[in-house]
Amino acid sequence: MKYNVLLSFLLFAACMTRGAAQTLGDFRPKEQSYGLGKVKNAQRIYIASFTVNYQIYNEKEDFKQGGRMLGGGYKGDAHASLSVGLDNITEAGIQAVTDSLYRDFTAMLKAKGLEIITADEAGATETYNGFTRVKGGRINEAQFPGTLATTPAGFEYYVKNISKSGKEKSGGFLNNPSTIYGKLSSQLNDAIIADVDLFVLFIEDKNAMDLAGANIKVKTSLRLAATEAIIMKSNARIKLKGQNNVVSATSQASFYHGKVPVGIGVNSSYTGGLKSPLDVKGVIEDKKIQSFASNRRDYIGTPTIYGTWYNPGNTSSSSTTVIPVDEQKYTSGAYLAGRKFLEYHTEAFLKNVK
Repeated sequence: MKYNVLLSFLLFAACMTRGAAQTLGDFRPKEQSYGLGKVKNAQRIYIASFTVNYQIYNEKEDFKQGGRMLGGGYKGDAHASLSVGLDNITEAGIQAVTDSLYRDFTAMLKAKGLEIITADEAGATETYNGFTRVKGGRINEAQFPGTLATTPAGFEYYVKNISKSGKEKSGGFLNNPSTIYGKLSSQLNDAIIADVDLFVLFIEDKNAMDLAGANIKVKTSLRLAATEAIIMKSNARIKLKGQNNVVSATSQASFYHGKVPVGIGVNSSYTGGLKSPLDVKGVIEDKKIQSFASNRRDYIGTPTIYGTWYNPGNTSSSSTTVIPVDEQKYTSGAYLAGRKFLEYHTEAFLKNVK
């Protein structure tokens, strides 16, 4: 463990030393809160979740059905596919960023005088009865499509279950863990419950509606996500042609405290996010990538003894792009964005703790 921590620190120090040219765009935070006056006497905090998700690959499809056209004639099917990936990103590099952000986060909590509750104590509560204890420091490729989900080394947390693919289910009503945090806080003597989830994305989907065929447009833009979505090709066994899945990707730092007398709510809540994405500049060139396949048309056809035969033909288009990345610039930029976000929202919440 000591070796892993030292390696993580050395890798991150190298990234910060040699990748200092990265800058951030406009930082536009937002927050939703209530009942923060009740949190002033809190002395302990439990970190229920701390995850940083790094998008490294994206793939999508579009399909336009052919058939008979108004006014006569036929058009063929059109299928477009597009894939984009980042090169030179290592698991060790992004793990170092996550570990450093977690150290910064816990340092702010301790500086305020808060005691951080251990996973052992939290696991003894009724709330986590039947849950699975998970060790951090591992890369999870199954949590979100095209992303690497990371948790800090040395950090341990609880999930309701883990699927065969490795995807973790947090638990709570409709898999929303905040619905159990009131109960958990109460069973930990009204401790604060923290939940951090960050998304570092690089693909931005652009409007690509086109009646003339299958069309996909994306733009590369490295950023800490606001309230966004990851659109990715569906891998379902049974699906429609050109079907993509849409998964929510929202960066947030949330704090909960106490439980209401009736129901599953909490007495106090602070959820910090972004009004707009926090751009990371100087790492990936912003550019547009497109894949387009037009629906071929046959207006005339070929006369036969059985009638007119139309044969417009089907079309397809495929675009694959691999973007080389300077990992030291990438990890430095990702850290700067994550630190900016966590510092602001953690301090905004902690000012309510006396």
